[in-house]
Amino acid sequence: MRRSGNKQPTALFGKVPGHEYDRLIFRYPYQGDTMLAMSYQEAAKRLADSYRGQPIDDTILLPFLILYRQAFELRLKEVIRDFASSRRRFYESNNPALQPAAIEKRLRNPRVLGHNLEALLKEMLEHVDHLENAGDFPESTRELVMLLHEADGTGTAFRYSGQLPDIQESLDFPDLAALLDREFTMLGGMEDALTEMYAAGPQPEEEGW
Repeated sequence: MRRSGNKQPTALFGKVPGHEYDRLIFRYPYQGDTMLAMSYQEAAKRLADSYRGQPIDDTILLPFLILYRQAFELRLKEVIRDFASSRRRFYESNNPALQPAAIEKRLRNPRVLGHNLEALLKEMLEHVDHLENAGDFPESTRELVMLLHEADGTGTAFRYSGQLPDIQESLDFPDLAALLDREFTMLGGMEDALTEMYAAGPQPEEEGW
């Protein structure tokens, strides 16, 4: 987990100090990208729960999509870190491209990975191909990530006006919410299963590495 090293409290939060327990909300410094991705998912699900099939509900569509796009992006980045770590520990300890600093540099470089869901998916699948017993990546999840990328390849189409098709579109919102929730959960489940499988197996030092 990456930490900023900044110990100064956030001035914005200082404007509204919490005193009553039933009004408090916390931000934790140890919240990594996996937890943050799940937080975006939770916020999106709560927003979806506010849907009542009324005209005013049209206003939640793009904010809802922003939340899920960010959730997928962060989760893909964390999967890449975890799978690269497993490759480094069990198969390619001397591969410079798998060292943490090299992985972070790729993830942060907008010309390499950055906010590009297609590039992140490709990078993650490359790690999957190098891990034993990884199994097949779910095709439905791959398709959903690519659909998100096609709709918002820059990470700004859901955030700003004028970047989506210049037409009026209609869709089934509960079905959209269920689709995104299902595939995000699938992505996380694959990461958890593979990470736990390697964690439960013989560690490199036990094998004389």
